Amino acid sequence: MNSHSIVRGISALALTASLLPLEAWAASPQGTSSQGPFPVATPESVGIPAAALEALATEVDGYVARDLIVGGELLVIKDRRTVLHRSFGLRDREKGLAWTNGTVCNIRSMTKTLTGAAAQLLIDRGELFLDDKVADHLPGFDTKKSREITVEQLLTHRAGLPLTILTDKLDAHADLVAQGNAVGARGPDFEPGSRFWYSDAGTDAVGAIVEVLTGMKLDAFVQEELLLPLGMSDSFYYLAKDDPRKSSIASAYIGAPGNWSRFFDPEAGPLYPFAWGSQTLYSTTVDYAKFLAMWMDGGRVGERVVLSPDAIARTLTARSEMSMLGSSARFPTSFRGLDVHYGQMAVLHLPIEAKGSGPATIVGHSGSDGTIAWGWPQRDLMVLFFTQSRGGTAALRLEESIDRLLIAPEAYANAPAAPAELAPLLGSYVADWGSHMDEEFTVRWRNGQLALDVPTELVYELRPAATPGQWSYAVNPGVLLSFGRDESGAVDCLTVLEEGMKFEAPRKGSARAAAAARERLDETSAAKFLGDYREATQGVTIGIVVDRGNLAVRDPSGALFHLWKQPNSERWRVRANLAVHFTFTEQEGRIVSCTRRGGGAPELLFVRQEAR
Repeated sequence: MNSHSIVRGISALALTASLLPLEAWAASPQGTSSQGPFPVATPESVGIPAAALEALATEVDGYVARDLIVGGELLVIKDRRTVLHRSFGLRDREKGLAWTNGTVCNIRSMTKTLTGAAAQLLIDRGELFLDDKVADHLPGFDTKKSREITVEQLLTHRAGLPLTILTDKLDAHADLVAQGNAVGARGPDFEPGSRFWYSDAGTDAVGAIVEVLTGMKLDAFVQEELLLPLGMSDSFYYLAKDDPRKSSIASAYIGAPGNWSRFFDPEAGPLYPFAWGSQTLYSTTVDYAKFLAMWMDGGRVGERVVLSPDAIARTLTARSEMSMLGSSARFPTSFRGLDVHYGQMAVLHLPIEAKGSGPATIVGHSGSDGTIAWGWPQRDLMVLFFTQSRGGTAALRLEESIDRLLIAPEAYANAPAAPAELAPLLGSYVADWGSHMDEEFTVRWRNGQLALDVPTELVYELRPAATPGQWSYAVNPGVLLSFGRDESGAVDCLTVLEEGMKFEAPRKGSARAAAAARERLDETSAAKFLGDYREATQGVTIGIVVDRGNLAVRDPSGALFHLWKQPNSERWRVRANLAVHFTFTEQEGRIVSCTRRGGGAPELLFVRQEAR
């Protein structure tokens, strides 16, 4: 089941473009912070039950326990009072460093909100106009394909530009202006103005325009005009290896539950050669809440006007339905009755019935290393959830808990039960394919419809498919689900059809589940595969073993990588990285070698040394 493609599209919508080089831990909750601009208050004093906040913290605690994140931080501010501020897990797994309140994170695409605010400052001052042609400021856009692109199209991700023009060479250009000009020279992929298409490249061009008009580097301008006035003293562009603030930065991880790899250690130096418009800013939950509060206060910080009310209106007016990365499919949300839209460098949630018109219910943005902020202007409520676990989907899971515990508890408490004809479908089903190893999928009745809860991914809303008895993912109609029944008519299996392949998850506790358990591999049934295999050129020896009923590779360090047999194929894919697979060569009934392919690594042939 290739639902990972869906998850990547969703988690990437914090959407950074960088192609970077690339264990579960118990949570370590910290005490509530008494520091910062949002003084501590009891939940009851602002009308929130303390039990609701504890339940929200328990939810995040569970993310660490289930390895959905390596570590993180949760901040809830109501009526400008801090009612919950806790940390969980680790900010560096290898060093054993606990996450503590105030840990600095790479906020990735949340930088866009500051870059957008910098542009709005120049618009307020009459130095920049939304209908300006970008080519008037960046000559690289003065081409047949790019000449008509406007500043407004950049700010709204409607310029037709690709996600990125960069590959793995992050210093391909001398500075941000050169990078912005290269974006124009590359040009759009489709007609500017015709649709929303999230683009880091376009936001870098916005940053380049700021540099051209101000004569200042983007980071210096943002520091002087936004960070200092907002009191964001813990926010900075990490560009110098000797920056003393790096000791407060969390390491960043990429992967999925059970397969997190650290790809950034702040002690090794910065990721970026210079400030980009699309990313590069590092910040904390409390600091970013100051920026979010400025949005919610109409551009003011106390008596000081940072952005005009017009600039805030431009930023927070919906311009497009928000789609997933590289797709026209709508971006999902777990907030009841809301759709996701995009303004000018702002993510907006509006009531479905509003059809993109009127004030946003929620304003904010997210970053693809695992940071997100939501603000409810009408409720004077802010929730910030920062992790550095890139590729995870914990934030989308947290939306439902925020909605259920803080926003609309009555609606959830009084929600009707599933219709009688659908009630038999509800329950747990054990999946054992792809990266799902004995994972319990749960069919739920949520918000008046069926939903499939995949613990390591998302809660996928289901819709009736064209064929009676079939269902599909709302975010991907190409994935079809149906339910099997035993001889008595009881539902005993969930079947998933995707890309021509069929997968079955027996209902937990059913006779079918018991039969599947009996078919699991053991030392006898897997005997022909087991043994040591040696690769000659590098002198590496691996072992093929059985673990928990699954074939697995034991690497030279002793780590185990479980394999999954792809249907109708000789490939055994590595569950933790399905791009990598092994094939086995058999002669006269005995396996004599195996070959590792995929994942961008050279093909390796391992010759079997001995049977076990």
